[in-house]
Amino acid sequence: SGIFAIDGRPVVDFYPAWISKILAAYLAIQDGWHKTVVVSPAAAAQIGSSCYLKAGERLPMPAVVTAMMLVSGNDAAYAVAQTVGGTVPRFVAMMNRQAALWHAPGIHFDNPDGLPDPRHLVSAWGMAIIARHAMANPIFARIVRTRVTALPPDPTPRVFYNQNQLLYTFPGAVGVKIGYTIEADETIVAAARRHGVLLIEVLLHDTPAGLWPDAANLLEWGFQSYYPLTLWRSQVVIDRLHIAGRTVAVTSRGPVTVLASRQSGRNGVRWRIRPNPRLSVAAGVRKNQPVGTLEVWVNGRPALQQPVVAAENLPPNPPRMTYRWWWLGLPSAVWLWGVRVRRRMKGIGTARLFPVRR
Repeated sequence: SGIFAIDGRPVVDFYPAWISKILAAYLAIQDGWHKTVVVSPAAAAQIGSSCYLKAGERLPMPAVVTAMMLVSGNDAAYAVAQTVGGTVPRFVAMMNRQAALWHAPGIHFDNPDGLPDPRHLVSAWGMAIIARHAMANPIFARIVRTRVTALPPDPTPRVFYNQNQLLYTFPGAVGVKIGYTIEADETIVAAARRHGVLLIEVLLHDTPAGLWPDAANLLEWGFQSYYPLTLWRSQVVIDRLHIAGRTVAVTSRGPVTVLASRQSGRNGVRWRIRPNPRLSVAAGVRKNQPVGTLEVWVNGRPALQQPVVAAENLPPNPPRMTYRWWWLGLPSAVWLWGVRVRRRMKGIGTARLFPVRR
């Protein structure tokens, strides 16, 4: 639904650790899913968690990305970055550009794997936005709920199990990624779905003993505290939009649903319709033509932005009559001018008009 029930410091920057790979995996799906990953010596030499890739290996992108997401292989992240971006810096620039396009605050990546760096920082709110967009991709959503995967033996089998314990212990859990470094402590972006509601949580700078109880308790609290509230059904008129002295009824192509607090309910919902600045009603509006954006807040926090369309046809403005009356009035004006000239000529005589010198 787009709502985030955030506690603590949502836009304060923290080290993210391995949850950085959420955006790395998304970009691999979008821009390199059918490529072959060629493992470079630099990728194979990456420190930290590993998928045990060997320099010179050629592996399909889906296999490498899946292994990377299950066990946070830094070697896999480096190899993916080189394959998709050409170079690691170019891939990191792609990550930052995508985060900016999604308006994720407090995000700045400096590497694809999440290893500690003073310039590699995220916020809880920013990671929640990134995770929400990534989970909307069905390939990504399938990967992060995968429990086991494997790479070709080299020479022993390489089998990887998903390190997200919520997948095994929390009812409705569907992903997405855990992380750990000494500098970042324990981090997690987790998602769960119940009764058609998808909740995404972000925990940063947690402790080894507290991570899994905190993650489970926060998701449980979310399901108990919020419920899906449908504000308008599909094709129901939401309001009338006033533009340049004219009005047009607007609706949504799909239902408008938000997560509402059980305490405040509908009373905590505020909304407005922001017109499309390029919309010109003078030329008319067609039914189902996009006319603006519906913005919804729940308890003062942004919850939803959804396009709205015209619910009716609005004919063009009738042609202005100024030019018609001008052309109709021209012969009359000429005639009146001629009458005045003739009258003046009779009054002053031809002698005065054409005096003769003596």
